[in-house]
Amino acid sequence: MHYIKPKRLKKGEVIGICAPASPPESDDKLERGIRNLEQSGYRIEVGKNVHRRHGYLAGTDKERADDINRLFANKHVKAIFTVRGGYGSHRILPLIDYHLIQLNPKIFVGYSDITAIHFAILSRTGLLTFSGPMVAVEFADGLSGLHEERFWQMLTSDKILPVITASKSRGKIRIPGSAKGRLLAGNLSIVTGLIGTPYFPSVSRPIYMMEEIDERPYKIDRMFQNLKLAELLERAGGFILGDFSCCTPDPKKQSLRIAQVLDETFSGVSYPVLSGIRYGHIRKSIAFPIGAYVRVSGNTNTLEFLEAGVR
Repeated sequence: MHYIKPKRLKKGEVIGICAPASPPESDDKLERGIRNLEQSGYRIEVGKNVHRRHGYLAGTDKERADDINRLFANKHVKAIFTVRGGYGSHRILPLIDYHLIQLNPKIFVGYSDITAIHFAILSRTGLLTFSGPMVAVEFADGLSGLHEERFWQMLTSDKILPVITASKSRGKIRIPGSAKGRLLAGNLSIVTGLIGTPYFPSVSRPIYMMEEIDERPYKIDRMFQNLKLAELLERAGGFILGDFSCCTPDPKKQSLRIAQVLDETFSGVSYPVLSGIRYGHIRKSIAFPIGAYVRVSGNTNTLEFLEAGVR
């Protein structure tokens, strides 16, 4: 696969806003997020259908996909940020114009349900995209400190991002070893929903990084079994476990704990595994380029980026 990097973002350029999945929880959150982006020095182009509603979706499938296609086609728009996750990205994957994206590569940012679009774009075009804060979620509250600095550095500079060291207090699993590979990262349930489709990237010995929220341990177990049965775990180069927020057992039923599920899943693997990276549905989750070449080490408990995500 030929990998493509988008051009870095410059102050004063236009950021397009789209809602590929669920609508914002409130118009106020969306407006606050837009104001914060403007105060950071950027002009904003809001997608035509961002304010649409169709049940739990931000408009019909065609409306949501049309906004993505129009923003990639718009020569004035240099980056595209998503409103929020929720649900709905899988539904629009066949409606996205990947040839158009390949001809007009630009920065695309989101996480959670947006994982489906990240994987689809990488699979069909080779374009690196970015796991990062969303307009009506993190930007509504405002970014700050090193979290804000790292995010904008990722999009505006072709310098390599700093090494990330896993927190020992947050991470229990650690299998030694060191490996290099392309980073395939996102929400675990969204990733497993792409197995067997043309939207799952074909990458040799990838470094996976997964996170999840609000799922019982038995469901997490089933998702990892899906990865295992599809032989994706055995073909991995390494694995990073992000945050598994609120993934607790039903107190009324017998259950394995999430730590037991993870221990049993990775018992006996021959590649490096580490946990304790601040990634997921948590405050100040790390931002990073999906598809970038990285090194993971269970010896030093680190994730090292070997290239920038923009040019």
